[in-house]
Amino acid sequence: MTTDSYMFGWSTGELQRLTRQAALVEPETEDLFRRAGITAGMQVLDVGSGAGDVALLVGRLVRPGGSVLGIEQSADSAALATHRAAAAGNVPVHFEVGDLNTYEPSADYDAVVGRFVLPYLADPPGVLRRLASRVRPGGVIAFMEFDVTRIESVPEAPLFRTAATWITRAFEGGSIDPALGSRLGTVFRDAGLPWPYLTSFQKVSCGPDGSYWLFAETVRTLLPQIIRLGLVTAEQVDIESLADRLREEAVAARLTAFSPRWVGGWVRVPLQSAEASGT
Repeated sequence: MTTDSYMFGWSTGELQRLTRQAALVEPETEDLFRRAGITAGMQVLDVGSGAGDVALLVGRLVRPGGSVLGIEQSADSAALATHRAAAAGNVPVHFEVGDLNTYEPSADYDAVVGRFVLPYLADPPGVLRRLASRVRPGGVIAFMEFDVTRIESVPEAPLFRTAATWITRAFEGGSIDPALGSRLGTVFRDAGLPWPYLTSFQKVSCGPDGSYWLFAETVRTLLPQIIRLGLVTAEQVDIESLADRLREEAVAARLTAFSPRWVGGWVRVPLQSAEASGT
């Protein structure tokens, strides 16, 4: 991942959105890592750490005796993550700045984890293959990724459909796979790994108290790209009122709103290579 490849940018607002989104999906993220076998005493590499939410979660899972190194491309994000780790106290986590497209781990790990990072890489299977080479035999590789093409409302409603289209087209316009999460198994295989175990979920909203901010804030951070692609003008989006208008449409249409599909995948690194075993 390079600074230019992360289309959301690194503003304070975007870091706040990431932290809020992280809280929304934390239960499923923790479940993924527990299923994968992340446990006390493990040395873990977290890639694409952002504001540090995944690293802090894993840091709690590997106590006592374990540790987490988080790699993040943005120096500002890494500094925020470091501050949050210090404030949390007694969490064995630290962060370094690095570009995942070229990052070479300097040590071996019991696990490599990441969330919402692979689509932003120039060569997701290639990076995953390189990282997997530094996971000890029998160790864990676990990632959670997204498929924004699955954003929808039932019944379909105009504003929800429009917002979903803006989001998907913004990813496509940035040459970023909007549906990589639904192809996560293939990414693992293309990296030379076994077929992963997979799980998926969506967050579902209805009524006046739904999480419509998730859609509106995603549009907000993608807005420069949406405008650059000529999809709409800032005045037409009216971003400050978008969450309220989505809520009003949801209530009036009595609809159910579905978030992106989020897909988790994990494997154990083989004790010997597939080539050596003849499989």
